[in-house]
Amino acid sequence: MKELCDLHAHTTASDGSYTPSELVRYAKEKGAMAVAVTDHDTIDGIEEAVLCAQTIGQECIPGIEITTNKDGCEIHIVGLFVDFKDALFCSRVKDMAKTRDERNWNMVEKLIKAGFNITHHDLDRFKGCIVTKAHIGEILVDRGYAKDVPEAMNTYLRKGGIAFVERVTPLPEVCIQVIHEAHGLAFVAHTNQIDKKDPLHSIAICKYLLEHGADGLETRYCEFDDYWRNTTESIAQSYGCLRSGGSDFHGSFKKGLDLLTGYGDLEVPYQFVTEMKKKLQQSCCK
Repeated sequence: MKELCDLHAHTTASDGSYTPSELVRYAKEKGAMAVAVTDHDTIDGIEEAVLCAQTIGQECIPGIEITTNKDGCEIHIVGLFVDFKDALFCSRVKDMAKTRDERNWNMVEKLIKAGFNITHHDLDRFKGCIVTKAHIGEILVDRGYAKDVPEAMNTYLRKGGIAFVERVTPLPEVCIQVIHEAHGLAFVAHTNQIDKKDPLHSIAICKYLLEHGADGLETRYCEFDDYWRNTTESIAQSYGCLRSGGSDFHGSFKKGLDLLTGYGDLEVPYQFVTEMKKKLQQSCCK
Protein backbone atom coordinates (compact mmCIF):
# COMPACT_ATOMS: atom_id res chain seq x y z
CA MET A 1 0.00 0.00 0.00
CA LYS A 2 1.36 3.40 -0.97
CA GLU A 3 2.14 5.85 1.83
CA LEU A 4 0.46 9.08 0.72
CA CYS A 5 -0.25 12.46 2.28
CA ASP A 6 -1.98 15.74 1.48
CA LEU A 7 -0.02 18.89 2.27
CA HIS A 8 -2.44 21.53 0.99
CA ALA A 9 -5.96 21.60 2.44
CA HIS A 10 -8.42 24.16 3.78
CA THR A 11 -11.01 24.29 6.55
CA THR A 12 -13.83 26.54 7.71
CA ALA A 13 -11.17 28.77 9.27
CA SER A 14 -10.76 30.18 5.77
CA ASP A 15 -12.75 29.00 2.75
CA GLY A 16 -13.22 25.26 3.20
CA SER A 17 -16.50 23.51 4.06
CA TYR A 18 -14.99 21.06 6.58
CA THR A 19 -14.20 22.12 10.13
CA PRO A 20 -10.60 21.45 11.21
CA SER A 21 -11.70 18.34 13.13
CA GLU A 22 -13.77 17.09 10.19
CA LEU A 23 -10.81 17.52 7.85
CA VAL A 24 -8.52 15.52 10.14
CA ARG A 25 -11.08 12.76 10.60
CA TYR A 26 -11.66 12.62 6.85
CA ALA A 27 -7.90 12.33 6.27
CA LYS A 28 -7.86 9.38 8.66
CA GLU A 29 -10.81 7.82 6.82
CA LYS A 30 -9.05 8.27 3.47
CA GLY A 31 -5.90 6.60 4.77
CA ALA A 32 -3.64 9.65 4.59
CA MET A 33 -0.33 9.25 6.41
CA ALA A 34 -0.41 13.00 7.09
CA VAL A 35 -2.58 16.01 6.33
CA ALA A 36 -1.57 19.67 6.50
CA VAL A 37 -3.98 22.42 7.47
CA THR A 38 -3.04 25.36 5.22
CA ASP A 39 -5.80 27.93 5.49
CA HIS A 40 -5.51 31.27 3.72
CA ASP A 41 -3.70 33.88 5.83
CA THR A 42 -4.86 32.36 9.13
CA ILE A 43 -3.78 29.76 11.67
CA ASP A 44 -7.08 29.82 13.57
CA GLY A 45 -8.01 26.25 12.67
CA ILE A 46 -4.72 24.59 13.55
CA GLU A 47 -5.12 24.05 17.28
CA GLU A 48 -8.47 22.27 16.86
CA ALA A 49 -7.02 20.13 14.07
CA VAL A 50 -3.92 19.17 16.04
CA LEU A 51 -5.92 18.26 19.14
CA CYS A 52 -8.28 16.11 17.07
CA ALA A 53 -5.31 14.46 15.34
CA GLN A 54 -3.74 13.56 18.68
CA THR A 55 -7.01 12.00 19.81
CA ILE A 56 -7.49 9.75 16.77
CA GLY A 57 -3.85 9.03 15.92
CA GLN A 58 -3.58 11.01 12.70
CA GLU A 59 -0.52 13.06 11.78
CA CYS A 60 -1.49 16.69 11.25
CA ILE A 61 1.02 19.27 10.04
CA PRO A 62 0.38 22.89 11.06
CA GLY A 63 0.55 25.18 8.08
CA ILE A 64 -0.66 28.30 6.33
CA GLU A 65 -1.12 29.59 2.78
CA ILE A 66 0.02 33.20 2.51
CA THR A 67 -0.97 35.40 -0.41
CA THR A 68 1.62 37.72 -1.91
CA ASN A 69 2.38 39.46 -5.22
CA LYS A 70 5.32 39.92 -7.54
CA ASP A 71 5.59 41.30 -11.07
CA GLY A 72 1.82 41.83 -11.16
CA CYS A 73 1.12 38.18 -10.32
CA GLU A 74 -0.56 36.72 -7.27
CA ILE A 75 1.67 34.12 -5.63
CA HIS A 76 0.79 31.76 -2.81
CA ILE A 77 3.43 30.59 -0.35
CA VAL A 78 2.55 27.52 1.72
CA GLY A 79 4.22 27.30 5.12
CA LEU A 80 4.49 23.87 6.74
CA PHE A 81 5.52 22.88 10.29
CA VAL A 82 5.01 26.45 11.51
CA ASP A 83 4.97 27.21 15.23
CA PHE A 84 1.37 28.38 15.41
CA LYS A 85 1.76 29.50 19.03
CA ASP A 86 4.68 31.84 18.38
CA ALA A 87 3.51 35.32 19.47
CA LEU A 88 5.31 37.26 16.74
CA PHE A 89 4.10 34.90 14.02
CA CYS A 90 0.51 35.17 15.27
CA SER A 91 0.75 38.97 15.22
CA ARG A 92 2.09 39.08 11.68
CA VAL A 93 -0.56 36.69 10.42
CA LYS A 94 -3.28 38.92 11.89
CA ASP A 95 -1.78 41.93 10.11
CA MET A 96 -1.89 40.04 6.80
CA ALA A 97 -5.53 39.12 7.38
CA LYS A 98 -6.44 42.81 7.76
CA THR A 99 -5.42 43.54 4.17
CA ARG A 100 -7.75 40.76 3.03
CA ASP A 101 -10.64 42.31 4.97
CA GLU A 102 -10.00 45.68 3.32
CA ARG A 103 -9.95 44.03 -0.13
CA ASN A 104 -13.23 42.21 0.55
CA TRP A 105 -14.96 45.43 1.63
CA ASN A 106 -13.82 47.21 -1.52
CA MET A 107 -14.95 44.34 -3.77
CA VAL A 108 -18.43 44.43 -2.27
CA GLU A 109 -18.42 48.22 -2.67
CA LYS A 110 -17.71 47.81 -6.40
CA LEU A 111 -20.56 45.33 -6.75
CA ILE A 112 -22.95 47.67 -4.96
CA LYS A 113 -22.00 50.57 -7.23
CA ALA A 114 -22.50 48.32 -10.25
CA GLY A 115 -26.08 47.68 -9.15
CA PHE A 116 -25.76 44.22 -7.64
CA ASN A 117 -28.29 43.32 -4.95
CA ILE A 118 -25.82 42.81 -2.11
CA THR A 119 -24.65 44.85 0.90
CA HIS A 120 -21.64 44.90 3.19
CA HIS A 121 -23.81 43.23 5.82
CA ASP A 122 -23.82 40.09 3.68
CA LEU A 123 -20.23 39.55 4.82
CA ASP A 124 -21.42 39.24 8.44
CA ARG A 125 -22.56 35.66 7.87
CA PHE A 126 -18.91 34.64 7.55
CA LYS A 127 -17.76 36.09 10.88
CA GLY A 128 -15.29 33.84 12.63
CA CYS A 129 -13.36 32.84 9.52
CA ILE A 130 -11.04 34.46 7.01
CA VAL A 131 -13.28 35.76 4.22
CA THR A 132 -11.98 35.13 0.71
CA LYS A 133 -13.20 35.79 -2.83
CA ALA A 134 -14.93 32.42 -2.65
CA HIS A 135 -17.20 33.70 0.12
CA ILE A 136 -18.16 36.73 -1.96
CA GLY A 137 -18.76 34.27 -4.78
CA GLU A 138 -21.17 32.41 -2.50
CA ILE A 139 -23.15 35.59 -1.98
CA LEU A 140 -23.34 36.15 -5.74
CA VAL A 141 -24.59 32.59 -6.25
CA ASP A 142 -27.24 33.02 -3.55
CA ARG A 143 -28.45 36.18 -5.31
CA GLY A 144 -28.69 34.36 -8.65
CA TYR A 145 -25.78 36.08 -10.41
CA ALA A 146 -23.92 32.81 -11.06
CA LYS A 147 -24.69 29.09 -11.02
CA ASP A 148 -21.76 28.26 -8.74
CA VAL A 149 -18.79 29.81 -6.93
CA PRO A 150 -16.21 29.14 -9.70
CA GLU A 151 -18.44 30.90 -12.24
CA ALA A 152 -18.92 33.86 -9.90
CA MET A 153 -15.20 34.20 -9.32
CA ASN A 154 -14.26 33.81 -12.98
CA THR A 155 -16.96 36.26 -14.13
CA TYR A 156 -16.92 39.07 -11.56
CA LEU A 157 -13.98 38.66 -9.18
CA ARG A 158 -11.08 37.70 -11.46
CA LYS A 159 -8.46 40.19 -12.55
CA GLY A 160 -10.22 42.44 -15.04
CA GLY A 161 -13.62 41.55 -13.63
CA ILE A 162 -16.14 44.18 -12.57
CA ALA A 163 -15.43 43.71 -8.85
CA PHE A 164 -11.73 42.90 -8.90
CA VAL A 165 -9.59 44.72 -6.36
CA GLU A 166 -5.83 44.26 -6.09
CA ARG A 167 -4.94 43.26 -2.57
CA VAL A 168 -2.05 44.93 -0.77
CA THR A 169 0.22 42.13 0.39
CA PRO A 170 3.77 41.76 1.72
CA LEU A 171 6.56 40.82 -0.67
CA PRO A 172 7.05 37.08 -1.15
CA GLU A 173 10.52 37.32 0.37
CA VAL A 174 8.94 38.77 3.52
CA CYS A 175 6.37 35.94 3.64
CA ILE A 176 9.15 33.38 3.38
CA GLN A 177 11.02 35.10 6.20
CA VAL A 178 7.91 35.15 8.40
CA ILE A 179 7.48 31.39 7.90
CA HIS A 180 11.15 30.76 8.69
CA GLU A 181 10.95 32.85 11.84
CA ALA A 182 8.10 30.55 12.92
CA HIS A 183 10.49 27.61 12.40
CA GLY A 184 8.56 26.44 9.34
CA LEU A 185 9.38 25.56 5.75
CA ALA A 186 8.23 27.73 2.83
CA PHE A 187 6.99 26.30 -0.48
CA VAL A 188 5.96 27.96 -3.74
CA ALA A 189 2.40 26.76 -4.33
CA HIS A 190 0.76 25.79 -7.64
CA THR A 191 3.32 27.31 -10.01
CA ASN A 192 0.85 26.91 -12.88
CA GLN A 193 -1.39 29.60 -11.36
CA ILE A 194 1.22 32.34 -10.93
CA ASP A 195 0.86 33.72 -14.46
CA LYS A 196 -1.79 31.73 -16.31
CA LYS A 197 -1.05 33.54 -19.57
CA ASP A 198 2.71 33.02 -19.51
CA PRO A 199 4.08 29.70 -18.15
CA LEU A 200 7.67 30.86 -18.62
CA HIS A 201 6.99 33.88 -16.41
CA SER A 202 5.53 31.56 -13.75
CA ILE A 203 8.64 29.40 -13.90
CA ALA A 204 10.93 32.44 -13.67
CA ILE A 205 9.15 33.69 -10.55
CA CYS A 206 9.27 30.23 -8.99
CA LYS A 207 13.02 30.03 -9.57
CA TYR A 208 13.49 33.54 -8.20
CA LEU A 209 11.75 32.56 -4.96
CA LEU A 210 13.85 29.42 -4.62
CA GLU A 211 16.92 31.61 -4.99
CA HIS A 212 15.57 33.97 -2.32
CA GLY A 213 14.80 31.66 0.54
CA ALA A 214 11.96 29.29 -0.41
CA ASP A 215 12.69 25.74 0.76
CA GLY A 216 10.89 24.06 -2.10
CA LEU A 217 7.86 23.97 -4.37
CA GLU A 218 4.78 21.90 -5.04
CA THR A 219 5.63 19.26 -7.62
CA ARG A 220 2.33 17.40 -7.14
CA TYR A 221 -0.87 19.43 -7.40
CA CYS A 222 -4.48 18.64 -8.26
CA GLU A 223 -4.47 20.73 -11.47
CA PHE A 224 -1.06 19.76 -12.83
CA ASP A 225 -0.92 18.14 -16.25
CA ASP A 226 2.13 16.27 -17.53
CA TYR A 227 3.81 19.54 -18.52
CA TRP A 228 3.61 21.00 -15.02
CA ARG A 229 4.44 17.75 -13.24
CA ASN A 230 7.56 17.34 -15.36
CA THR A 231 8.51 21.03 -15.22
CA THR A 232 8.23 21.40 -11.45
CA GLU A 233 10.07 18.12 -10.88
CA SER A 234 12.86 19.32 -13.18
CA ILE A 235 13.11 22.59 -11.23
CA ALA A 236 13.23 20.71 -7.93
CA GLN A 237 16.02 18.48 -9.20
CA SER A 238 17.94 21.44 -10.58
CA TYR A 239 17.78 23.36 -7.29
CA GLY A 240 18.10 20.34 -5.03
CA CYS A 241 15.14 21.66 -3.04
CA LEU A 242 12.31 20.04 -1.11
CA ARG A 243 9.11 18.89 -2.77
CA SER A 244 5.56 19.27 -1.55
CA GLY A 245 2.07 18.84 -2.95
CA GLY A 246 -1.59 18.48 -2.25
CA SER A 247 -5.16 18.57 -3.42
CA ASP A 248 -5.97 22.14 -2.40
CA PHE A 249 -9.05 20.58 -0.81
CA HIS A 250 -11.94 22.94 -0.01
CA GLY A 251 -14.65 20.37 0.64
CA SER A 252 -17.93 21.03 -1.15
CA PHE A 253 -16.68 24.38 -2.45
CA LYS A 254 -14.56 22.60 -5.09
CA LYS A 255 -16.81 19.99 -6.62
CA GLY A 256 -15.21 16.84 -7.94
CA LEU A 257 -11.99 17.43 -6.00
CA ASP A 258 -11.22 15.08 -3.12
CA LEU A 259 -8.70 15.06 -0.32
CA LEU A 260 -5.57 13.02 -1.03
CA THR A 261 -6.53 12.15 -4.63
CA GLY A 262 -7.45 15.55 -6.08
CA TYR A 263 -9.37 15.02 -9.30
CA GLY A 264 -8.53 11.32 -9.23
CA ASP A 265 -4.88 10.89 -10.15
CA LEU A 266 -3.03 12.88 -7.46
CA GLU A 267 -0.40 11.07 -5.40
CA VAL A 268 1.78 12.93 -2.90
CA PRO A 269 4.29 10.52 -1.36
CA TYR A 270 4.87 10.64 2.39
CA GLN A 271 8.57 10.63 1.53
CA PHE A 272 8.14 14.39 0.94
CA VAL A 273 7.32 14.78 4.66
CA THR A 274 10.24 12.59 5.67
CA GLU A 275 12.63 14.84 3.73
CA MET A 276 11.11 17.94 5.32
CA LYS A 277 11.62 16.50 8.80
CA LYS A 278 15.25 15.73 7.96
CA LYS A 279 15.86 19.34 6.97
CA LEU A 280 14.13 20.64 10.10
CA GLN A 281 16.23 18.30 12.24
CA GLN A 282 19.40 19.48 10.54
CA SER A 283 18.43 23.11 11.15
CA CYS A 284 17.87 22.41 14.83
CA CYS A 285 21.30 20.81 15.14
CA LYS A 286 23.16 23.79 13.68
